[in-house]
This record gives sequence, C-alpha cells and structure tokens, in this order.
Amino acid sequence: MSKIISIGTAVPEHRTKQPAILEFMQAAYGNDVASRKLNVLFNNSGISSRYSVIPDFDKSKNQHIFFNGTPSTATIENRLDVFKEKAIPLALDAIENAFKKIDTNFETFGVTHLITVSCTGLYAPGLDAVLIEKLNLPKDIFHTSVNFLGCNAAFHALKIGDMITKSEPDAKVLIVCVELCTLHFQPKNNHDNLLSNTIFGDGAAAVIMTSADNNQKGISIKGFYSLLLDEGKELMGWNITPVNFEMILDAKIPEMIGDKVNEIVVSASKKLNIQPESISQWAIHPGGKKIVDVIKNKLQLSDEKAKASYKVLDEFGNMSSPTILFVLNELMKESKAGDIIFSIGFGPGLSIETALFINE
Repeated sequence: MSKIISIGTAVPEHRTKQPAILEFMQAAYGNDVASRKLNVLFNNSGISSRYSVIPDFDKSKNQHIFFNGTPSTATIENRLDVFKEKAIPLALDAIENAFKKIDTNFETFGVTHLITVSCTGLYAPGLDAVLIEKLNLPKDIFHTSVNFLGCNAAFHALKIGDMITKSEPDAKVLIVCVELCTLHFQPKNNHDNLLSNTIFGDGAAAVIMTSADNNQKGISIKGFYSLLLDEGKELMGWNITPVNFEMILDAKIPEMIGDKVNEIVVSASKKLNIQPESISQWAIHPGGKKIVDVIKNKLQLSDEKAKASYKVLDEFGNMSSPTILFVLNELMKESKAGDIIFSIGFGPGLSIETALFINE
C-alpha cells in the first residue's frame, strides 16, 4: 500500500464573507429576479466565507482591480494571465505547509515524482514545469498533470501516486492541486451560473506520498472505487467559452447522488473488502451543502461523521480539486490508529470517485 504522510493547505490573502460577496453578485447581475435567486442560494449555502486571489468581491465598483465593475469584459486571456501569475505562489504555500507538518526540509527530502492538478487554468509549459524550476527539482524528474477533470481530480492524482509508490518502493511523490475558481466569475442569469457563483472559492493543497513501508505516521491507501453515471452526464461539466470556463452544475445533482450513494458504498465496500459499518470517518466532498446533507441522510450518518465536510464548506466554500484534501487534512488531525476513512467525490460525467484510507 501507499501512504499519505502529510497534507498541506493554502488559501489566498483575500477572504470575503458571504454577505459581502452577495452584494457584489447582486450589483454585477443588476437584475431583480437574479438578486432574489442569489439571496435564497446564499442564505442556504452553508458557507461563511470564501477566498480569492483578487480583492474585488468586497469592493465597490470603482475599486475593482480585475473586473472593473463590468465582469463581462474579462476574457479567457485576462483570466488565464491572472492564473499564471497567482497559481504558483499559492501552490508553493501549500507545499511549504505540507513539509512543515512533518518537520522535514524539502531540499533534503528528495521528491522523485511530481503530479499537478488544475481545471481552472490551463497553459503549457504548465504548473509542473514551473514548479520544477521554482523548487529546483531535477530536470529529469517524473512529472505529469491532471487537467480539466473538475472537483474529483485529486482522486485521479492519488491513484497515479498510489501506482507509482507500489511499483517503486523508494518513490516520494508530491501532488499539488491548485484552483482559482473565482477568476471565472460571470453574471450569466441561469441556475448553473447562479449556483456556481454562490459556492466556489480559491485554494491549493499539497500531498506527500510514500510507500507504506515508510515509518512516518500517516494514512495508508487501501484502494479506490469509481463509477460513471451516464444518466448524469448532462448534469455537471465544463464549457470553454470566449469569456470564461463555464461550470455546468444542475440542481438535480444532489438528488441523483442521493439515489445512488447507498449502492455506491456497498459496491465500493465489496471491492475493498470491508464492511460499511466498519468505517470510522467520512470524507465527503462538499460540492454544496445539499450534497453533504443528502449523503448524510441517505447513509444515516451522525452530524459528527460529516463534521469535517461541513467545516471546510463553511470556511472556504467549494475550491474544486483541493477541497477533498482539505477535508482529509481535517480528519488526519482527529483520527486515531486503526480508523478507517471512506472518501467520496463527484465530478463531470457524472463521475463518482471513492477512496479508502486506514490510519496507521
């Protein structure tokens, strides 16, 4: 088995409370019907604050740095220029935090493999190439990227890391997820866009993985289970427009996930050779409050079992791919030896990803 020995997290400097973001959104939409819908969505979001790499969301129009009071004028080029500028410093903060937690010097640790993850900014040479330069990693280091897979992309990176450490026992894998969701704000008056503007924020997470033979404490990865729900392929996705990366986020998603979640947990448990009742902790991707609510209710989980997911949603919103790592980070602080952690996330497709961890 492979092992996660540390998870580092980072958020940008600009923290804005939900009521201030709501005011920004309502002014940007300039539409009474949209304002009423936003008011309902924000008041039921389960989010207190979100972070952004830009300061605009709690400023008056004449103080906007990026959107200049008229968000529709920001183009794909504008947004990706900011991504190139802001993503790497945030990623480096998460990496520093991860190594600080294990009292290890990055330079002497000896990272052998680098995996970067993002769906909110794409360019080449990309994050991996820039991080190799910034971190002074060997030019011949193994490196790859997981791009444009949405909220559950961290699971895909963990799978790659797991395969690497199983085949190369001395491997030391660094995974870096960085998402700047707020760059893609656009006041388009439909439910998908209104909901996206209610929940998404910016953040980064870094994972340090080794083989299970490493004597440092951590959570071992027992396995993964994936499921593609074809009937949900129209409910969640990404569109690239001339203006932004546009999120498709249908209101039917929580209901569909709720209808399938018991079946998913049973199937995953069979594959991973555990009993569902043996699961100690749950790392549910907080794609939105309704999703966590539905899963908690369908699986008959206590509030305590879903606490980490609600906490991350409340403090940061949904940051896309790093979010589940923020939840796992919370659980690593609290779990004890022998605890079994079941993680579940959702992405375009509708793609379901699960992972099973054991605290060693």
